[in-house]
Amino acid sequence: MMRAAMHVLFLAPDTHVYNHGFLRGLKELGAKVSAIGPTSKQRLAPEARRHLDGYRSCARLLEPAELLRAAKELGTFDRVETIDEPLVEAAAQLRETLGVPGIRVATAKLCRDKVAMKAFLREHGVPCAQSTAAGTAAEAIAFAEREGYPLIAKPLAGFGSLRTYRCGNRAELDKAVAALAPTPERPIALEEFIEGHEGFFDTVCGTEGVRHEFAAHYYPGCLEAAEHRWISPQIAVTNRIEQDGYDELRAMNRRVVQALQLTCAATHMEWFFGPKGLKFSEIGARPAGEKIWDMYRVANEFDVYREWALAILGRAGEQRPSRRFAAGSIQIRPSKDGAITGHRGLPEAMQRCKQWIYEQSVPAAGTKTKGLDKGWLVNTWFRLKHPDYDQLRELMTFLGETVKADAK
Repeated sequence: MMRAAMHVLFLAPDTHVYNHGFLRGLKELGAKVSAIGPTSKQRLAPEARRHLDGYRSCARLLEPAELLRAAKELGTFDRVETIDEPLVEAAAQLRETLGVPGIRVATAKLCRDKVAMKAFLREHGVPCAQSTAAGTAAEAIAFAEREGYPLIAKPLAGFGSLRTYRCGNRAELDKAVAALAPTPERPIALEEFIEGHEGFFDTVCGTEGVRHEFAAHYYPGCLEAAEHRWISPQIAVTNRIEQDGYDELRAMNRRVVQALQLTCAATHMEWFFGPKGLKFSEIGARPAGEKIWDMYRVANEFDVYREWALAILGRAGEQRPSRRFAAGSIQIRPSKDGAITGHRGLPEAMQRCKQWIYEQSVPAAGTKTKGLDKGWLVNTWFRLKHPDYDQLRELMTFLGETVKADAK
């Protein structure tokens, strides 16, 4: 007897080329895939269009009534999914309205509200930084006086390190509060600054919990990288995750996933390790951005998008990560905003690193630069793989020291 095709509704299928891998994973497993996005069908990328059985445009994806209207025009669904952080809660609300399995609204809200998330997980024995929500400058100052400096100020439901401020004193806190402009209706998050090394831990979860897990490291931490143009920031995905040194991190992640009841989903957890030990930072109920999953695919020689789709559809996994390679991403930032005038050091860099580079972007002279707040895959960047994690780091460091992107 043939398995009936499941109908999956995918929100925002074309905000990035990255989304297309998830659409492909669903289609290759025989699912019917429809989507709702902010643009017209004619403006979708061909790679998105060819994976879709139905599509509706919706200019106000965050408005439940508008989203429900568009969904009803496409039929009935077995799953509602998205990989876009701002839509995680909207997808959960639509699931509950339609009676579809998946992450519920309560969990989605916790994964978006960093302060509530930490409070909830502290109750479940997960070590987190002290934190609070502040709707006024007075509340922010009171938290600082109670917990001390330095501290972090950021949006309550932000994305990555965007609009995140490290405040080492009252003047810096006042400046951050003025920039974030909290109100009682839209408070900001304040939390203890955790000194130490920073990384992330991602999973694919099925009905049984964690199926696949991946650990990665930032060099340097995100805030430091965002503050200094001269830094060539690195992300390094380890192939040593199954060794004893990662046991504590793996255990923390599983405790977080279980407490939040994150099943049939992807997760993206940020963490710190320093003088105060291992600390949870935050978790998203969606895959990592910046095409990070492409790094998992290349490093582990398996189709992570298909494995995600199997988990989403409630089916057994088919593959295991090989752990044969570590993978890394390094960005070479332009000397200033404006237009690229050229690159120095490329011949020397290619002579040593070319065999390990699997993807790169080296903009031609005259290309306009993009702001450092646009992420990791803008301007000049390289992605590498290598069987040895330490040698991968050495290669990326060599690239960062050797290649220079000039601009005027």
